[in-house]
Amino acid sequence: MFKSIKWLLFISGILIVIIGIATLFTTLDNLATLAVIIGILMLISGISEIISFCNREKAYRSDWMLASGILTTHFAVWVSYESRMEALIAILPFVLAAWAILSGIMRIIGSISIKSEGMNLWGWILGFSMLSVVLGLLLLFSSILPALIISCLIGLTLVSYGLNNIIIFFRLKRIGIHIKDQSNRLHEVDMEGH
Repeated sequence: MFKSIKWLLFISGILIVIIGIATLFTTLDNLATLAVIIGILMLISGISEIISFCNREKAYRSDWMLASGILTTHFAVWVSYESRMEALIAILPFVLAAWAILSGIMRIIGSISIKSEGMNLWGWILGFSMLSVVLGLLLLFSSILPALIISCLIGLTLVSYGLNNIIIFFRLKRIGIHIKDQSNRLHEVDMEGH
């Protein structure tokens, strides 16, 4: 099951990047058509982060992943079930900004934790997380920006988040390999002892 969750994180990351690129070329008025798709992909991403956290051994669990998954799931549910499209279009940049900032901060903390564990890829996670915070801050003050720039910022934020998911997939894959190697070594030592 852990393998399928990892792949779900990877696939959602790719799809979020694709939607982010599509958003780069979408005016803010047409963003409502993408909002439902964004909500569904974010829901998949958030749930896969939560399940990945729950399925990992305690030594390899990161609270930042759980917090990011919960935040992303809440954001996705709100976007998916907002029935008033005018309200959604009006406040989506601000809600997305708050989500990008908070999610980015959680992933920055996670990247520092990963570095202290001696894991690779922490620099990439840190870089995309910092980019997410910066884009979130720009979106927060987007009321003074033209609609085209807001759409571009939303698209770049989604691309950054999706790429971060893809990098986390590779980190989880390496952790899985590490756990399997450790398990095999323990099994070999146990067999030699008997």
